[in-house]
Amino acid sequence: MYGPSPGASRRLGARLTLVLALLVAVASAVMSSARGTTTPPTADPLFGVNMSFYDPGDAFVTRPETRELFRSWGVPIVRVPLRDSFKDGTPLGDDQWLSAMRAVRDIGATPMLIIRGPGHGRTVDDLKRTDLHLLDLIHQVFGDGTAYLEFGSEPDLPGIDVPAADYTVAWNTVVPALKSRYPKAKYRYVGPASWRVDHDYVKYLGAFVAGATPEPDFLSWHEYVCGTTGGSAWKQTCESHLANWQTHVTDVEMTVQGEIGRQLPYFISEWNADSDDKGSVYTEANAGYLASWTTKAIERLRALRPAPSGAMIYTATDHEGFGLVTGADQVTAQGRAFQAAMTGSAPVTRPKTDPPSKPASPIPATEPASGTTPGTDSSPGTDSPSGTNSSPGTDSSSGTDSPSGTNSSPGTDSSSGHDSSSGDDSPPASPPTGTPPPASESSSAAPGVPEATGNQYYVAPGGDDAKGDGTSAHPWATIQHAAETITVGSAGATVHVADGTYAESVSTTKSGHAGGYLTFEAEHPGKAVIAPKTAKFPFESKGDYVRITGFDISGAGGAWSGILLWGHHNVVQGNHVHDVLTHLGSKDCDGSPGGQAIGDDASASDNAFLGNRVDHIGPYPTACEYVHGIYPSGGADVIQNNIVSQTSGSGIRFNHNAKGATIANNLSFANANHGIYITGGDSTADHFVITNNIVRDNAMYGINVRSDANGPHNEYRNNLLFDNRKGRYGLDNSEEFTPPNTSGTLDADPRLVRYTADGTGDYHLTAGSPCVDAGSTTGAPSDDFDGVERPAGRGVDIGPYELAR
Repeated sequence: MYGPSPGASRRLGARLTLVLALLVAVASAVMSSARGTTTPPTADPLFGVNMSFYDPGDAFVTRPETRELFRSWGVPIVRVPLRDSFKDGTPLGDDQWLSAMRAVRDIGATPMLIIRGPGHGRTVDDLKRTDLHLLDLIHQVFGDGTAYLEFGSEPDLPGIDVPAADYTVAWNTVVPALKSRYPKAKYRYVGPASWRVDHDYVKYLGAFVAGATPEPDFLSWHEYVCGTTGGSAWKQTCESHLANWQTHVTDVEMTVQGEIGRQLPYFISEWNADSDDKGSVYTEANAGYLASWTTKAIERLRALRPAPSGAMIYTATDHEGFGLVTGADQVTAQGRAFQAAMTGSAPVTRPKTDPPSKPASPIPATEPASGTTPGTDSSPGTDSPSGTNSSPGTDSSSGTDSPSGTNSSPGTDSSSGHDSSSGDDSPPASPPTGTPPPASESSSAAPGVPEATGNQYYVAPGGDDAKGDGTSAHPWATIQHAAETITVGSAGATVHVADGTYAESVSTTKSGHAGGYLTFEAEHPGKAVIAPKTAKFPFESKGDYVRITGFDISGAGGAWSGILLWGHHNVVQGNHVHDVLTHLGSKDCDGSPGGQAIGDDASASDNAFLGNRVDHIGPYPTACEYVHGIYPSGGADVIQNNIVSQTSGSGIRFNHNAKGATIANNLSFANANHGIYITGGDSTADHFVITNNIVRDNAMYGINVRSDANGPHNEYRNNLLFDNRKGRYGLDNSEEFTPPNTSGTLDADPRLVRYTADGTGDYHLTAGSPCVDAGSTTGAPSDDFDGVERPAGRGVDIGPYELAR
């Protein structure tokens, strides 16, 4: 924003868009030229701030002591509004703009600079002229170094209301001129910075990215949660609305994916509690609450998937009560919480950032500690959350409405999606000993996977969320309530789900850890049915070390993914996922509305998808290029013993951050595109192990490899590729080829017990099958879909089943 407009709400003057370049490296590079100052190593893009700069006496600009305070905290990014005028109407000129930018440079931070965008009666020619002049000033201060340039702020704010088409035209005219001015500069362009995320903004954003030339380097929006005039429930409102942040991220991600076929990085360039009645929130009487809320908000930011490139709290110095620092460097309640999180004295967890070094199973090979009594954890000081989650609140706030028809994630959870005990440093030292089958009455554990121990909880259709206590005698009624309420102890936790239909979506942010998974399991495989009437994600997990096993999951209510993972070291096993994305029509497949039955995000890694049945995904038999069966996007994932058929896209598809994955002993057949398809997406893909798979009767290639995934270390061993319409191995969907490191490929009828293309057959091997004893030990699991130990004969069999001997 650039100054108050008559009649505009307080947000008109209260928000600015900030964007960050996530990384200590960027902050350090800028800092090296900043008068020799150094930033503490905790520089984290989530700890950016906004400069208010509403008057010439802003302490950040005028007081070296204030700047030193923020420098000592290690603030890596500062968002600066290059305003037209101060709040009193005094016009700003070059001296004031230069002073504000030099203040950021002086603390060694990376700038995010709000340049002129459309609105306020400006013409495109005015914008170009003013922004080119501002760019010259920016270059004068920061040279060719990194800077984020935000093209306007809150164009969709009531009172400004710049239509998406007008914003896009202005962008397409002004930004190319700016980019050509200093072609060697590391300037990145950001927009549109929305004042809220709701259904209208998601449409606004979709229209913009579809028409923006050049494409934005980052997206940006603002998150304020309270929007209340007070009353006894204001604290609950402020907390419960935090849950909407993940919904907003997901809605934006899916819209962008649908428009341009991939995701774009984003900033939450302003965030705070906010309230229409400052007296209800921003008073010293609420200092403790504000500190607690701020800590929870930071945890929520850390748990977002995909993660933001940066998030800037509003505001550094005092403005309408928002400031982290006020007066003569007096740190406010929010400032103290912010400072504690930055310096490591607050219980805020840190996300995993190191990429996986090698393909690894997320399943620990050792047994966890013995369990405790139901609902308790005898080990004090373990990783239990500090409080119970708030339920998802109906978001009536004018500032942060969830788009209609979407499900909010669960309420605030003081244990973040990456629990401090989740063992992020490295995968387990030992490889998995086998692939776990679906849970059964006779055996609650699979070879190589710890038994469901630790705290025990129960859910049943006849349970009661309000009166039940989660014991087998008094179960809860919904899986979501269990996900919000359980405590994960040193030995993990298990949620047992009784037979029945659960018309709900489940979203969990809690994590287990290497010594004890958080497990959600059907008491009898396939008998606990999750079938929400309306939900984008019937089951999603934002935590680490989570097991989801034995469920029947469908998405007839408009779901885009049956099971979706955002974290690390998770296991999805023994589920039947079907009828997802069937609401799409043929016209929807001319482009990129993406989705899948089971998958994970590009920010995820080291997840395992084991022994699942997947079928009838998308408007099959209509082909949809971006609708797939099992669709991992993270690194070092394991896909073993799955049976996938009748998807509108590829049966098993990799993309985005995919690398170092193991795809072994699966059956993929009768899909409308490829049986298996690997692409590099966001990075060059290599170190895939694709072995012992049966791939047959697919409409295109058996295994298709895009050129950016044709890594020299990929291995293709002992796959049976039969009767796929375009051929066995395809390169870029255009020619048949033989990939490097290929051996043992078979082209023959696998001779299954009763093969049918509709998914209702018996896909076990017959004694005369060429798959018997023909597999490779490379990448092979140590048991099969039924839990039978491999090998059962002289060698490993190809496909998900070992022949019964």
